[in-house]
Amino acid sequence: MRFLKCASICLGLSALIASAYVVKKGDTLWDLSAEFLNDPFAWPDLWENNRHIEDPHWIYPGDSIYLGDGIDEGYRLPKTRPCEAAVADSNLPKGITSVGCDERDARNGDFEKMLGNLRDKDKKHKKKKEADTYLYKKRPAPKIFNGYYQILAPEIYTLDSIKKDSRFFSIRSGEKKEPIIHIPESEVVVGIGRKTNPSLKKGDLVEILDARAIEVPAHKGKSYDNFALVRLSGYAKITAIGDTLSRGKIVQSFREIKLDHAKARLKQPLNVLNVTGYTAVPEAKVEEMAMIRYTMDPMLIIGAYAYIMVDKGTKQEYNTGDAIAIWEEDRSDASIPPRLLGRGIIARATDNESTVLVREVYSNSRRIEIGHKVSITHQAKLAQ
Repeated sequence: MRFLKCASICLGLSALIASAYVVKKGDTLWDLSAEFLNDPFAWPDLWENNRHIEDPHWIYPGDSIYLGDGIDEGYRLPKTRPCEAAVADSNLPKGITSVGCDERDARNGDFEKMLGNLRDKDKKHKKKKEADTYLYKKRPAPKIFNGYYQILAPEIYTLDSIKKDSRFFSIRSGEKKEPIIHIPESEVVVGIGRKTNPSLKKGDLVEILDARAIEVPAHKGKSYDNFALVRLSGYAKITAIGDTLSRGKIVQSFREIKLDHAKARLKQPLNVLNVTGYTAVPEAKVEEMAMIRYTMDPMLIIGAYAYIMVDKGTKQEYNTGDAIAIWEEDRSDASIPPRLLGRGIIARATDNESTVLVREVYSNSRRIEIGHKVSITHQAKLAQ
């Protein structure tokens, strides 16, 4: 009798060990899948069969995990929860007979939606589609488009075009002792007067522009294209007019004003957009995504409210006001979806280039860099 009782206990323990596992410190679903199912990529199936685990990234010592039948014979985890076949586990709360069989399961399914087709049992390599697409349903539209995004957005010119553009003229300090950085109330002298512009009058505003030559990586090869990067630094007001020169006073600054590499022009009319809302773009094709060609502060880490330049513009339907996503491709395996790094807004678009304002960065350890992909997530609806 005692022998039969002992045998029954041993058989029960064997069955329990074969189907359930108690989590130890340091365990992950990936490691458990590799050890018991001989396939670490089967962790989504292991998670599916343990509905009491809400977040697959967090399992805790003492948790019970159903491992499936026949774990010693290879990967055979059932597609659905085998509640009837599972052995009762004494580690579970009262009222739950076996792992993953709680009918009151409250998992919200957010992680499941993110998994995509990771649970596909067909492990054969499939021919890659012509265009991988990625959905944006969970990406909220921007709350606002501020007119200052446009005003402060850098402009890109070819070197020849900026040299031939008569709107630009010289600017220098008008102070007796020239400061390194000019601030409001500082005096400046601009290269425009009655003879060059008869319509010039006192009180006119002059844009003070930071103008620098930059090298932008070419689309193909290791060469570079030369451009001029122009950024608004502040405004000056004309206080006195001469024949070829005029005097002005700085009235507003947006950043450090260094006149040793500055240009000026009369304040340009700008059609500031009035964005009333956004229309979601349901998907994006990888080969149609834009690419980051230049970062406006190449020596700094790109963070929120930094500007970048991408290689698509209005001709490719990248328009001012549109919301974008920034992606990092996994070059080790082209079939893995790109990783989302951040979001932003197109602040200014030309025919074939756009200036993007980065508004959100999602990772402190992964930097936004030249070569990363950019796609439209929401198209701006403009007031008529």
